Order: sequence, then C-alpha cells, then structure tokens
Amino acid sequence: MNKGTGFAFALLLPVLSGCTWVPLTDEGARVQLRTLEQARACVPKARVTVSVKEKIAGIARNEDKVRGELETLARNEAARSGGDAVAAVSEPTDGSQVFLIYQCP
Repeated sequence: MNKGTGFAFALLLPVLSGCTWVPLTDEGARVQLRTLEQARACVPKARVTVSVKEKIAGIARNEDKVRGELETLARNEAARSGGDAVAAVSEPTDGSQVFLIYQCP
C-alpha cells in the first residue's frame, strides 16, 4: 500500500467502522427482541447462531454496532423460521451470538 492509499484508508476507516452492514428486513422488523425472562410464556422454535465481522482491517468495530447487527440477523432469521420473537442466550463473542427463536402468544 502506498502512502496515498494508506492515508485515504485511514480517513475512511472511522466512516466504515460506524456503518451498519446488516439491513433489517420488513419481516424481521415485526420480530420482537426479548430477554429470556420476557420469553418465558413463548414457545421455543429454534436456536440460531449469527455472526458478523467484529474487525475491519484488524481494527475492532464498535461493540454496540456489532451487537445491533447480531440482533438484526437474529430477527431476520426468526422471521424466515416463522418466529415472532428472539432472545439472546449468550453475549457476543468474537462477532458471534446465540439466540433462541420463539413463537409468542
């Protein structure tokens, strides 16, 4: 990488690290994000592990952005699986997180 390219990349990195890469589908928007406690009255349908890039060019991304994208992926997957709610089973680790998909009354 030459100096000009490296400088341009350095200027773009803060912009790229703030971007949201995972779009919420219309169906996913109808899926509720719940805690495990809030999902107690719901019927579990599936367990899903979702993953996103936690680093770009070796630089760690904003933890809130990563968490938000993982939740978005889980909601999109729940919609595809016929669920209407998701609850995190684990904390995000290395860009991955486990969720339960539910059907709630």
